[in-house]
Parts: sequence; structure tokens; C-alpha cells
Amino acid sequence: MKVFGALIGVALLVLVLTTGCGQYNQEERGTETTGNSSTTSEGQARQETTSEEKTAGEETTGASFTAVPEMSGGAEGVADDILGVRFERSEGYERAIIDFGSGGAPASRVPAWSLSSPTGEGYARITFPDVEATSVSDGSLGGFILDNFYVVRAPGGGMFVDLLATGAFQYRVTELSDPGRLLIDYRPADVELGFPLPAQAERTVLFEPRVGEAATNPLRISGYSRNFEASNTVMLRDSNGDVLLQTTVLSNDWLDAWGYFEASLEIPAFEGQAVLQVGAESPRDGSFEGAEVPITYGGGRG
Repeated sequence: MKVFGALIGVALLVLVLTTGCGQYNQEERGTETTGNSSTTSEGQARQETTSEEKTAGEETTGASFTAVPEMSGGAEGVADDILGVRFERSEGYERAIIDFGSGGAPASRVPAWSLSSPTGEGYARITFPDVEATSVSDGSLGGFILDNFYVVRAPGGGMFVDLLATGAFQYRVTELSDPGRLLIDYRPADVELGFPLPAQAERTVLFEPRVGEAATNPLRISGYSRNFEASNTVMLRDSNGDVLLQTTVLSNDWLDAWGYFEASLEIPAFEGQAVLQVGAESPRDGSFEGAEVPITYGGGRG
């Protein structure tokens, strides 16, 4: 009986020890599972945060290039200054980046904008009605399709940026925040331009008329310049070099940005071809400096 009782006691002791170890192992496995769940949650949170910090290239993923003549966006009253215009080259397209300021600091958002890219033309004009100042006026972009840019005082208030191309293109626009940036991507289009590019000189860009255009009466001229005191001399010369018309047209700026000008001029009748010159006299030798285009009398552009 004593031996039998001892065996029962040993069996009970083994049962108690086995049960305790099982509970300990289960608790330990439960602690490890909880720890792994916590690590997974932190990893998911980091992944979500990283996915929100998209690069400019990722922001445009899925955005389509287009040739529509009009587009708009932005928000009113969020910026009053253009801080700069930058250029980037990516595979398949080229990018102009416009940076904005507000109250002397980088703006957090993109101001209200409207884009005009007339069919057949080699430029896009982005107008910012709330922007009144600029830290940059023009520059060469040097791309295969993106050529150069001008920042111009708009005739109705605000400013516009012209992005000139080397040929026909498609574009897409992306807004980025914190800081506010507007991205305009160009890629070449497999078509021909419908109209010649605007005539460009060191201090004058002439949008109307274009090279070879048939002149109507009155003759409409428009463009922008940085000629001294915003004064633009306009001359029309016949094929012999004789002056048929000479007048002065003022721009709306010349110090802080390119100044816009436009006018309708009564021109005398002439036969054959003439040359329209818009610019100013050189301060060095008095010679004419500016943009010029040959025109013919009669009819109008398409």
C-alpha cells in the first residue's frame, strides 16, 4: 500500500508539472503572436505614410496627355508671386515647373490658373489672375520640345507664362501642394504646326501678325516686350525699304516683367510684300532692334 500510494503521488506530481508547462508555453506563444501583430501594424502604417509621399512622377501616373485648347484649375487667393520656372527632362516628356509664393514665402497651394493652347500653335499660355509679382521674367528651357518661357504682365490683371515649343506637342498639367507647384509636361506630337511660331527678338516678341501673313486693314498687332520705358516703335516698310507707317505703342510693363501690348493700325495700301518691325532703337548706335515679319497686303489668316 505504501508503494502504491507513492506511485499515485508521483503520477499526480507529473500531471501538475505537465499542465503548468503547457500553460506557460501557450502564454509564451500568445505573447509572441501579439508582438508580431504589433510589428505588422507599424509596418502597415509606415507603408501608408510612404505611399502618401509621392514623387512628382508618381503624381502624374495615369494622367493623360491632351491637345485640348483650354484647361483651368487652382484656388483663388493662395499665392501672389511667381518664384521661379524650372525645367526637367524625363523619359518620353519634358517638364516645366512653376513655383509660387505668398507674402514673401513659398505658397502652400497653386493659385487659380487657366491654360490656353490654341489648335495648331506652338505654345501654351497659363494665366494667373491673382499673381501680381514675379522673381523671374524669361529663360531658355533648352529641351527637345520645350524651348523657352516668358513671364508677362497680363492686360486684364495678373500675369501669364508662355511656354514656347519647338514644334507641335501634347501636354498635361499637375498641381502639387506644400509647396505649391504647377507641372506642365510636353511631349512631341506627330503633326505639323498650323501656324509659324511668334517672331522673337532680344526684347520683343511679336504674336500678331505671323511670318508671311496676309495683312488686313486695320492691321492688328500684339505681343510683349521689355523695351526702354515700355515704348515700342512700330514701322511698316515696303519692298524698297521706304517707311509706309511709323507709330509708337506702349506696353503695360518693362521693369518687373515683360509688358503686353496690342493695337489696331490703319495701314496705307501697298502692293506685294512689306516688312513689319516692332522694337526700339539701339542705345549703342541707334539701329533698330526688335522683331520683324514679312507680310502681304489683302486677305487674312484662315
